[in-house]
Amino acid sequence: MDDKTNMAIVLFTLTAFALGWLYTEDVFFGLSTGGSVFLSWAITREIDPAHDSSAFLAAALSLFHLFFTESIHFLMLAWILTLLRAVNGITGKKLTLVDILGVFALTVFLSFFNENSLYLIVLGLALTSLFVLRIKKAAVLISEIITFVLFIIQLTFFDYDSFMSIDQLTPFHLAAAASAVLFTIFFSFSQSFEAKSEVKDDHGKKADKKRIFYSRFLYSATIALFIFLSHQTTSDALIHISIVWGIFISFIFIKIRSYFK
Repeated sequence: MDDKTNMAIVLFTLTAFALGWLYTEDVFFGLSTGGSVFLSWAITREIDPAHDSSAFLAAALSLFHLFFTESIHFLMLAWILTLLRAVNGITGKKLTLVDILGVFALTVFLSFFNENSLYLIVLGLALTSLFVLRIKKAAVLISEIITFVLFIIQLTFFDYDSFMSIDQLTPFHLAAAASAVLFTIFFSFSQSFEAKSEVKDDHGKKADKKRIFYSRFLYSATIALFIFLSHQTTSDALIHISIVWGIFISFIFIKIRSYFK
């Protein structure tokens, strides 16, 4: 990621903040709008690092948040981003024990604070991915065992009822879940989606496509699970729709451009 890309997303985020503030005359809503733009861009980049256009399209689509006043679970989005970065290795740095412990601690905090075992389930999926990829196997295995024990404790001693009722599911929630499933089916298996040139990590070295593949599955599973098993706002659903459809639209544009070359 070069300096021009960094500058572009900073300016885009600040512009979104200003738009949100001016549109509602509420500085906190401006911060929310800017935050949704940045996190949409950041998460999209983790699951489609080969195409910068996908991330910026997702950021632009997330501006639809302007028309909704519901809150966004930013800490959850940051947590998803952290999990994806641990699995896909786009940072170019080796995953350390401190990284694993950090993700584990954040997950446990969110799980107990939000009274939702789903965080532990998703962490288990991420740790399983790392174990299969043979990354820090010993630390990952120990973390996975502790995660499972905590999950059993929550099921046994806590009453965490976090299911969304049917009347709480809006078309946006259903669209987000459906988009996540389509993303998994199409983009994870479509050879034409892969970049013609090799994908680079943040240090300019060749990225591991297998790790990116696993991160896509992790993201899709996370969204589908949280939509149905957790209380997500319409704004939350819109961000995930923006991310997936930013990638879809970018893919279509790239195919059209290559066709006319």
